[in-house]
Amino acid sequence: MIFKQAFRIAFVTLIWKQYKAVIISTLLLFAFFFIVSSVHNDYLTATAQENRDRITFIYKWAAYAIGVIAYFAFHMIRGRMQPKKKGMKAKIEQSKQDENTGQDPFAAIRERKKLRSRAEFLMDENDPKR
Repeated sequence: MIFKQAFRIAFVTLIWKQYKAVIISTLLLFAFFFIVSSVHNDYLTATAQENRDRITFIYKWAAYAIGVIAYFAFHMIRGRMQPKKKGMKAKIEQSKQDENTGQDPFAAIRERKKLRSRAEFLMDENDPKR
């Protein structure tokens, strides 16, 4: 029973961390729709003019369109700003391509006459006699 509850909490936490921006922006979009709709309904009940009703529907749907465009623009910009994560498959493919092109990552090390550690480099910098 305890493990089941812990698993649920861990799963919800994982989903929240990964999709927090999407969840919050979607809730904000729905709240925006609700606010626009209630303001429009309040305006229609306050005024009873026939010719004003058509223009208010145009304003309402324009506000809906602006909200949806802002929602998608936010997610497009957010997607471009995030660094691309390379998965394990992409890393394996990259290493296979490096092997096929003949690039050897250890070639520079093999060409050295003498291999030295980082400590030896630091000692050489501090000791001018060496």
